[in-house]
Amino acid sequence: MSVIAGDPRLARTVLVANQKGGVGKSSIVTSVAALTARADRRVLIVDADQQANATQADLGVEGDRGRGLAMALQYSAPLEPVRDVRPGLDLIPGGPMLAMVAAAHATAAQTGVDLRGNLVQALGALCTLERYMLVLIDSGPGDAPLLDALLGTVRYLVVPTRDDDGSLAGVELLAARYLRARKAGSGVQLLGVVLFDANPRATARNAQILHEVDNLLEGSGARSFESMIRSDRAAAVDLRARHLTAGELVAAAEDYRKQRLQRLRDGGDSDRSDRLWSRDPSALAGDYQQLAREMLARIATAERGDQQ
Repeated sequence: MSVIAGDPRLARTVLVANQKGGVGKSSIVTSVAALTARADRRVLIVDADQQANATQADLGVEGDRGRGLAMALQYSAPLEPVRDVRPGLDLIPGGPMLAMVAAAHATAAQTGVDLRGNLVQALGALCTLERYMLVLIDSGPGDAPLLDALLGTVRYLVVPTRDDDGSLAGVELLAARYLRARKAGSGVQLLGVVLFDANPRATARNAQILHEVDNLLEGSGARSFESMIRSDRAAAVDLRARHLTAGELVAAAEDYRKQRLQRLRDGGDSDRSDRLWSRDPSALAGDYQQLAREMLARIATAERGDQQ
């Protein structure tokens, strides 16, 4: 079957996925989305993960435990986002109720449930109504029916990975699933692979990993992103504990430094329960900013190619 262009209402949808957990999917989705969104440039996050890390841990939103997204997948029910979780940024929450999607898929032959078709209709209608300039979708590592529905819906795929064998195996598994989606008629296009939790000083090791990744991507027309997200353990703790994106953590760290200096001048105790562990998260935030720019540039290049 020839590959189709996809639903034009979903022309700016990006799935961030890897069939291995803990590789930075949620952090990339929330940080890139928050950096991109503006009052006049609205962005949507779809948290398609039962763990709801993007919803609860990263953005600090209670959500509906994934009920709205689950109903859209099963019945094409209208999607109702949580609006302005950050300026210009809306959210479809994830959560444990997405587990019912697997059950719906298991009985699809008898019930006629079309997960992909339902999602295309519901998400397409929302994008038409709200005119989002970008939709970023976070995915869980193990829900195969939902992942297949997402690959059949979105226009672009971004794959984050660490440099360990397990993460690279997850890239390989997802690459095979991506190719099956393409053969089945999906218009999804792989934008590239992002190295996450990397040591920016390990240039030889990073080059080796990116070479291995490019070999895995051979024939896909994609290459690894030049941008990579550095390892910063202290920032990782603060991001989740404070429900902040990387850009927000920079401002929070600056405020904390000023307050700490003032407390020291006043003779107060600087060892407080609200302390931040990050000394300077600006380099990490810069990595996410560079990735956001590169991702948007690759989308723009792909769109120019579609128009030719």
